[in-house]
Amino acid sequence: MLFLCFCFRNGKSLIETETAEKCQKTAESLFFVLEPYGIIKSYKEKGRFYEMITRLEEIPVTKESYPFASAERYLKLSERGYVEKEYYMYGTANVYETADERGGVCVRTADAPYTNRIIVRAPQDTAKCSGNVVVEIINPTSFMEIDRMWILGWKKFVRDGDIYLGITSKPNTIAKMVEFDEKRYGRLSWANPTPDVPFSERLQVTGGLGDLNHDYETGLFWDMLTDLAWLLRGDEEQNPIREYKREYVYLTGWSQSGSYLFRYLNSFAYRPEVARGACVFDGYLSGGGVHSLGIPVNQYETMAPYHYSLTRVEKAREPFIAVQTESENGRMEAWRIAQQDSDDPEFLFRQYDVTGASHDTSYSYVDYYQNDPDLVRINHLPFYMGKNEEGNDYPSQILLRQHFGISLPGYGQAQLRRTVTGLRLTATEKTKRMRSEIRSVDCVPASLTIQPEDTAIPATLKKGQNFLDPESEKEGLFGYQQAFSKEMIKELYGTLAHYREMAEKNTKEQVTKGFVCREDAAELVEIAVQLAKKRGLE
Repeated sequence: MLFLCFCFRNGKSLIETETAEKCQKTAESLFFVLEPYGIIKSYKEKGRFYEMITRLEEIPVTKESYPFASAERYLKLSERGYVEKEYYMYGTANVYETADERGGVCVRTADAPYTNRIIVRAPQDTAKCSGNVVVEIINPTSFMEIDRMWILGWKKFVRDGDIYLGITSKPNTIAKMVEFDEKRYGRLSWANPTPDVPFSERLQVTGGLGDLNHDYETGLFWDMLTDLAWLLRGDEEQNPIREYKREYVYLTGWSQSGSYLFRYLNSFAYRPEVARGACVFDGYLSGGGVHSLGIPVNQYETMAPYHYSLTRVEKAREPFIAVQTESENGRMEAWRIAQQDSDDPEFLFRQYDVTGASHDTSYSYVDYYQNDPDLVRINHLPFYMGKNEEGNDYPSQILLRQHFGISLPGYGQAQLRRTVTGLRLTATEKTKRMRSEIRSVDCVPASLTIQPEDTAIPATLKKGQNFLDPESEKEGLFGYQQAFSKEMIKELYGTLAHYREMAEKNTKEQVTKGFVCREDAAELVEIAVQLAKKRGLE
């Protein structure tokens, strides 16, 4: 299937390589080996592995009060053997500022108080836990909490027994959560410790990241994240997952949150006070990281002096995987700062460039919420913005489940030997090539869509419909697709039954090659068949 023929670059799966495996095991064991020698002991003597979280407080769930965008309400997690809990996280955090072009930071303001929230989804039966803990930086770009990596990966997390934990990553989402339930979320606070300091003229002109506000400070997040990771590793009473097996703790995020991973690696992860003689996270998976979007460490900064170096990651002692769609590589020109795969112990890196995929898809941004009445009530229901009548139907959820599989050593999957070479073609060339070769490729389903114009030749929109830039008339994040005609589909595949046979055959091949999780094969075939039927194949 064309939408399964992912175009990757250079080399083997990260976890597949001997070097990466050794490094990962070393990093994991180092935490326990160093403790007897007193290198980590000093942190334990203080009674905890974290420094600035003062306490966690579970937020009760009732019929009238429940988490924002609750997965229990969407998916009935309890019927799937999972429990969903929400907590206030109280503490203090430093606000940092960039000290050099390599990403070094120093403290700008110390010990600013905050109240944040986390959401935990874990097996009801602790014995069924895999030992994998996935921490997501919840995406804040739309001024709403969007747990995109949960949306894409939840089936894999649930069937494998992983623990998922999402953390609010920016205070610009608090207003909508308070509107949703003021009693539940009214305590949340990221108060700016320097509210009287004006924004620079340059920052006001550039707009920063579009959410400048003197009432709060986005830079509180970095210490929150570090301290949360160490809390999850420890056995302190207030650790919400202390009763579970915890072998690996991973960090993930999509889009702006995916870009946060790059800044965290560059500026924080390997500071001695963060790494603490071991590693704060065991691996990283950045999805749709907008490389053109540099992440400042506080809201007063501009990225201009150090943009290029800090939209790349130069050091990764733990496995770091970056997944990029055509939207990032074209519309946002991530190809300008693409990096080669590496097995260097100081740079364990893989980049996966996925053809046919767009930044947002119908499933990941629209369909999951299914006209949720709570989001309708606060007038913040995600909706499709694009040139077509409907959004890109690329099955990103299938793709990301497999990427979680290869990024988490606890799964033991090391299959992804990439043999497909991606060619960057113009829209016309791409279309001609697909049409000329289609008969010789038995892995192309009737749901094949041509996506020539999502990036290099942006589609035209009505002014105001671009998610990134309301003044632009160019396509934003959903890309552009054009379905084959009913006549062409019939010529290529004959009947729906024949098409199903082809889809099943190819999916088996993709499973064998490691591109698709075995558990997702039947779902993928059904997605393809239903799309073919929708396109008119009988």
